[in-house]
Amino acid sequence: MWCTRWFLPLLLLPLPTAQPYFLVLFLFSLALHAKPCFYCIVLLGALFLSSCYWQSFPLETRLSIPWSPTITTFYDALETSLPPNFDLGEHTPPIIRVNDRCWCDFAAGIFKSYDMQKWERESVEKLAADMVQQMKDRAEKLTGAEELPNAEEETLSPEETHFSANHIVHVIPSQKSTLSALRSMFGKTEAQATASITDTEPLTTATTTSVSDSKPSPTSPPPPLRRPLEYDFNPYGFDLILDFHWS
Repeated sequence: MWCTRWFLPLLLLPLPTAQPYFLVLFLFSLALHAKPCFYCIVLLGALFLSSCYWQSFPLETRLSIPWSPTITTFYDALETSLPPNFDLGEHTPPIIRVNDRCWCDFAAGIFKSYDMQKWERESVEKLAADMVQQMKDRAEKLTGAEELPNAEEETLSPEETHFSANHIVHVIPSQKSTLSALRSMFGKTEAQATASITDTEPLTTATTTSVSDSKPSPTSPPPPLRRPLEYDFNPYGFDLILDFHWS
């Protein structure tokens, strides 16, 4: 792993702006001089490929090339890219997610330097577009939530509202009158039933007395005599008699 010491200066170049041709030639010359082993080649290849991802920057980070004397940070660039009516103090994220680019970018050509100002401008414009879209979506949700109750109220016309109000006003007294009529009817029925019961009680008692006087009560037959050691289970609901006598 000692052969990788020649590539340590590459870690000091997080944002290379040289031509891709120069970067490839520099890496090739280092490889010939250091003669890295197989494991070092795999490690360096993974390091270069992982450099295509760039971490987010705080908005207070200074631009590599100022856009103007008053625009020197990403926050200033974002403020100029947003609409005038946008509340930057309320919806501003603390960081900016820059566009990904490889450590050695061949998009602009092999003999052209990488345009850092264009890269930063595209990142700022993308963040501004995302913030504006989020604000529009939030406003549409609030507007839809406010219009939903209004739409439900507008579905009833004034005539229907007046008719429903009159209907409710007329229905309530009619319900009360119906309930009072039912109560009075049930009260009269209960009173008549009570009176009829009281009237029929003397007749019933008199009839019962006369019948009891005219018809003598039949005498029940005496129970048969049981011998000792003989048990009858008929009083307990079982048609069974146990006899423990010797035959």
